[in-house]
Amino acid sequence: MENDILNLDQACTFLGVGERTVIKMLREEHMPARKIGREWRFSKSALINWVASGDSYEYANKDELYEVVKDTSDNYSILLDSILDAVSDIKVNRNISTLLKDVPEGIDIPDNVTLRVSYKQKREIEKLDFKLFWPLREEHKLTSKEKQL
Repeated sequence: MENDILNLDQACTFLGVGERTVIKMLREEHMPARKIGREWRFSKSALINWVASGDSYEYANKDELYEVVKDTSDNYSILLDSILDAVSDIKVNRNISTLLKDVPEGIDIPDNVTLRVSYKQKREIEKLDFKLFWPLREEHKLTSKEKQL
């Protein structure tokens, strides 16, 4: 029973991370722990279950409030033609729901936007990204119900 409850140092050793990392996780995650007096206490089995139930995708993308993704695979030339068609359509309509069907109607592109072009090599993939972005406008913030759709 004595080894089933860990103090902060023991929990750090058990998880194989430093104290600063555990303190950060205590603040930012729903880490199973209990503060008794001034000291944190951790259950070994609760830590094992917590690590096992984690979802790296949700953690890595927790700042993204809403995301719609569409991947299309085809010949390079055909894909470039489809990009040009999509850009032409967006230029005329200014509405992204014509390009991404799952985006709610009425989310239009404002006049002042930033274009970011980036090239990355990550794991076994090379990626060329073209991103248009702009500050979130109050009238376009999605409600919790809309985000779940």
